Amino acid sequence: MKKIALFIDADNISAKFGKQIIDTLESRGEIFIRRIYGNWEKLSLHGWNDCILNFSLRAVQQPDFAAGKNATDLSLTIDAMDVLHGGRAEIFALVSNDSDFTPLVIRLREGGMKVIGLGNANASAAFRNACHEFIDLDAPEKILSAEPPPAKKSSAEKKSSVQLSLFDENKKIAAKTQVAPSSKVVPITAPKMSLQERFIMCGQNGLRQPKKKFQQIHDILRESATAHGDAAGFSTLNYAGQAIKNKNLGFGIKDFGYNQLRDFVADFPNLYETTQDNNGRHFRYRCR
Repeated sequence: MKKIALFIDADNISAKFGKQIIDTLESRGEIFIRRIYGNWEKLSLHGWNDCILNFSLRAVQQPDFAAGKNATDLSLTIDAMDVLHGGRAEIFALVSNDSDFTPLVIRLREGGMKVIGLGNANASAAFRNACHEFIDLDAPEKILSAEPPPAKKSSAEKKSSVQLSLFDENKKIAAKTQVAPSSKVVPITAPKMSLQERFIMCGQNGLRQPKKKFQQIHDILRESATAHGDAAGFSTLNYAGQAIKNKNLGFGIKDFGYNQLRDFVADFPNLYETTQDNNGRHFRYRCR
């Protein structure tokens, strides 16, 4: 069995996921190191007490040396590097939503280790993408892998990515996949404003690099659809909306002239397929 070193950032993950974390990893190997980090004097972390006892976790106490500074990240990172140089671990499992662990993941990969990240919808895109695999604890059957998936399309079809097709307003791709009989494909009308007009408006409002910020919203939408899509790939906008809010981007869709996130999605029929019921409710989308 593979030797797994587990490191949990208790400051960033709810204790309700404790059993799920252990069950998921035990199906992949032997968790021979089980450490969880936090300032255990905080009442907010006391929910982990049962997990610490039930799953033989080694609770590492990390006081807050200064207000507003998180010493837990540094303590976890130092211990992970010690384990790496010890040469016994084959897989590192990092449980957190914090992008600050991205450099650690990259260093572990450089050391020849496989890294599995575990978190929920709040996990940063940088942390997710750095891991070989990212397991969404809100939807454990959904696994985001950094390894390229098996080719199912021709190279020409694969070029219809967000980055390549984002600014091609005239490109219309017909839906080739089936939609559940109870769903109704939403007819999309031409946008009232061109992308260039929206970018100009952002500049007038003091928003710099509008194209880059526009792309960030699309990236979040795609990540959310991958993590929370149903069997047909459709997801509600609630997850994406919450992810945008949690990232504190400093801007939003209203800076581009959209009143709602669904208006933003509906403006790009070449990127997203959308559905809703006959009453105009339960708006859902999936990436093309």
